[in-house]
Amino acid sequence: MRLQKFMAHAGAASRRKSEELIKEGRVKVNNNIVTEMGLEVDPNKDRVYLDGKRLNLENENIYIILNKPIGVVTTSSDEKGRINVVDLVDETKRVYPVGRLDIDTTGLVLLTNDGTLANILMHPKNNIYKTYIATVEGKPNARELNLLRNGLSLRDLKTSKAKVKILKNFDKDSIIEISIHEGKNHQVKRMFSYIGHEVKKLKRISIGKIELGNLEIGNYRYLNNEEVKYLKALK
Repeated sequence: MRLQKFMAHAGAASRRKSEELIKEGRVKVNNNIVTEMGLEVDPNKDRVYLDGKRLNLENENIYIILNKPIGVVTTSSDEKGRINVVDLVDETKRVYPVGRLDIDTTGLVLLTNDGTLANILMHPKNNIYKTYIATVEGKPNARELNLLRNGLSLRDLKTSKAKVKILKNFDKDSIIEISIHEGKNHQVKRMFSYIGHEVKKLKRISIGKIELGNLEIGNYRYLNNEEVKYLKALK
C-alpha cells in the first residue's frame, strides 16, 4: 500500500493532504523521515508516524457534519493557533474535514476518517454538487446568471456549468442559490466577482444528498444510517 493511501485510510488526512504532509517532512516510516511520493508500506510490518504520533488503520469509519461558524478554520490544525473545525467536535477518533470553507464562510463541513470517501467527494470528475446560499451585491441579470450556468474562464480556472437560481431580490443585494461540483479556493466568490456582484455572505447547505438542514451554527451531528448508506454507495 502506498504511504499516502495508508495515511488516508488511517484517518490522518485526505490522500492529497497526506502528500503535502509527506513533502513537509512530517511523516516517518519506522525510523526514517520520508519526503518522496510512492513509498510502499506494509500495514502489518511498518510503523508510520505523523508528527511523532503513530498512525493505525481505522476499523470504524466516522461521519460527522458541522455547521461551521465564521472565524473557524477548516483544518485539523492551525499554525496560527486559531480555532479549527476539529476543535468543535468531541470525538476520540481522529477525523479531518473534507475540503475547505473560507474562514468567513459558514455552513456544512463533513468530517471523517474515511480517506477513500474524502477523495471521491473532492474530485470534480465525480460530479458531486456542493450547494451554497450567497448574498451578493446588486441584482444579477439573466445574462450574468447564464455566464455562471455555462461556465467561466477565470484567470487560472475554467469552471464547469453551475446550477443557479435567485431566491430573493432586495434593493441593494440578492440571495442566490448556486451549486458547483468543483471546490477551488474562493471559487464561488470569484465566480460572482467575475460577473460584477461581490459576495457579502456565503453559506454551504449541502454536499450531494447530505444536507445541513436545521443544524444550528457551531453544532454538529453524526450522520444517520441512510446518509451513511448514501456515502458508502459513492465508493
